[in-house]
Amino acid sequence: MNNLKVLHVVPTLKKDGAEVQLSMLFREFKKTNIELFTFDLYEDGDSILDKLDGVKVHSTSSIFSVLFIQKLIKENDYDIVHSHLPKSDIIIGFLKLFNKRIKHVVSVHAQYGTRAGENTFKYLIANIIWKKILNNSNGVIAISSKIKRWLVDERSIKQNLISTIHYGVKIKDRSLRNKHNNTIGMAARILPWKGWDKVIETAFYLKKMDVNFKLKLAGSDDEGYLENIRTMIQKYQLEDYIEIFDHYSNIDDFFDQIDLFLFLTESEGFGLVVLEAIENNVAVVCSNISPLNEFVINTDNCLVAREKTQEIANIVKGYFDNEQEKLDQVQSRQKDFIVQNFSIENTAKSFEKFYINTNNV
Repeated sequence: MNNLKVLHVVPTLKKDGAEVQLSMLFREFKKTNIELFTFDLYEDGDSILDKLDGVKVHSTSSIFSVLFIQKLIKENDYDIVHSHLPKSDIIIGFLKLFNKRIKHVVSVHAQYGTRAGENTFKYLIANIIWKKILNNSNGVIAISSKIKRWLVDERSIKQNLISTIHYGVKIKDRSLRNKHNNTIGMAARILPWKGWDKVIETAFYLKKMDVNFKLKLAGSDDEGYLENIRTMIQKYQLEDYIEIFDHYSNIDDFFDQIDLFLFLTESEGFGLVVLEAIENNVAVVCSNISPLNEFVINTDNCLVAREKTQEIANIVKGYFDNEQEKLDQVQSRQKDFIVQNFSIENTAKSFEKFYINTNNV
């Protein structure tokens, strides 16, 4: 059987969760020839472009980009066109109306239109169109059970169209970690719902309990929220405890500097960074929400109620009081679980099985 030919369509190559996952997946496909189209190479920012060796990349930011994609699909006769994120979903769905031969697959990476500021008239109209396009597609991939439930219950997407395929990580042989003097880390985009304020509050309570710790924070300030975080740090007089980085080009370098990853987000489509932390042999304490609790096993109180920051501080203090032993136990249990269930190799196999089944219908 010849390899399937699949075109992935993404709005931008900015290094966010969905784009990073794609760059990892492309290296693992065995039965699929991959090409990619994007409207924005994001060459002046933190892009995944350098991670796409061997992938043919097409791009245009022209106002005629829809015509460009239409011509690209017609000339290359792809078996499947796989779109990611609503802009791409809507464009490919629109083209499918005029070319019934397009087999359109949609990946849903988050609960779009549910956050503050996403309830405007523009979003409501886009959401109506997006729902129709998903129900007219050849298949939908939800990245978590939570996303699948939301698609069926809240967006009325046909259940028989949806498959759940989790994100995965590359499992590497790594030695046990050395202690870094009670260093906590958080890495995420600097946005209100990501839980930066809760992490700062937790640090405040650790300080009140005279815990000797450092907190390293890394993330891109997409919407100017960093100023709010700096104000909180000053309010709680935590300047000597906290170090902030704009971003890390190699997230492994960040994980090498910390003992515990603290992630108190309000909501996530998946939470790939938590999976990456565990794979890097870093113990994780995170919000007890779906989908994080689908892959972080609740050992030694590592799944927490994000609002109860004083209790979270007590949990973290308990880890540090037990020296390295308790952190090693938590990390080992978490790592064993993802090795068995969330390797990027298994994720790639699930995608290729999905493509084959979709192409045969």
